Amino acid sequence: MNEYLQARLRGFALKTLERRGALVEWPANADEGWAMCEPDMAGTLKSGELLRLSHRPESGGLCLNLATDFLDRMAPLAEAEARIGLFTIPDMYLKKSALDEMIARTFAWQNAKVKIKGTSAIRVEYHAWSFLAELHSEDTWEDVIQVTLNSASGAELDFADALELNGIVPHTPVVSSIPDTSRAATLRACARVEQRAAEFIARLEARRERDRKRLRDYYNALLKETNPRAESADAGNAKTEEKRRAVELELRRKQSELDERYALRASVTPLTWVRLDLPVLAVTCEVFRKQARREHKLYWNPVLTALEPLCCSRCGAGIFSVSFSDEQVLPLCNACAGE
Repeated sequence: MNEYLQARLRGFALKTLERRGALVEWPANADEGWAMCEPDMAGTLKSGELLRLSHRPESGGLCLNLATDFLDRMAPLAEAEARIGLFTIPDMYLKKSALDEMIARTFAWQNAKVKIKGTSAIRVEYHAWSFLAELHSEDTWEDVIQVTLNSASGAELDFADALELNGIVPHTPVVSSIPDTSRAATLRACARVEQRAAEFIARLEARRERDRKRLRDYYNALLKETNPRAESADAGNAKTEEKRRAVELELRRKQSELDERYALRASVTPLTWVRLDLPVLAVTCEVFRKQARREHKLYWNPVLTALEPLCCSRCGAGIFSVSFSDEQVLPLCNACAGE
């Protein structure tokens, strides 16, 4: 198990145990740690109240390793966690100076004139989604994919864990009507699956091609046995031709079974949704494209301490090099603008 996966399992286990009331001690440079669990939790984990934590199966206790029963034991604790959270950070520092120069350095306007009309402090909800991505075939691949979107602009952001931000508190919004980001977040998650699973898919395809070659070699050998010797007088023998067709039919059937066995079945399932209300600076810009014009907002984010990208109106990519459509003056990435 690689270090990246170990770190993710460790982070998941420690956060889950602590949120469920355990006292956890596991120094970063130590091979193992300990958790003091309440009796109910110990019963759920099928362990004693003092629980050893380690990545090594032979250590006993709770082994943070996918080759063990780790996920099965942690599942009841994870399933008891809230799936939707509403939070806010009441106050954050917002940049005081004008953003004109920063916008000029950050964005490239490819085919339009952009005029800054004004800046205001507003509040925006950020939606942090997590998805369980699965690929099932001859083997199985699983990963958790996180997607964070500005619910107003639709732009995806490289956020830290929202629940780890300083000053975060539970929140009950006054207005319940919010933009639906579920479809956009799901599309972003789906787009990442192929990238994240590239090594898995490559291994699977290599195994399928290996098995196809073995089939071809085996049935080609049978075909040679069914054919008479070269230039034989019986070359047109009907019985030989019938055997040849039977072998070829069986080869196609076996290849079809092989393709079905290696076919990928994908699923992306939402796990959690965190709604985080933040103060931001919104910069209203008027965009002129030929005879059309439209207002767009740019956002300065206090968590990132930077301007957020615009969202391509076609593919949803975050963009700083921006083109605009002719009539509706909607932002486009370079790839979509060139279509």
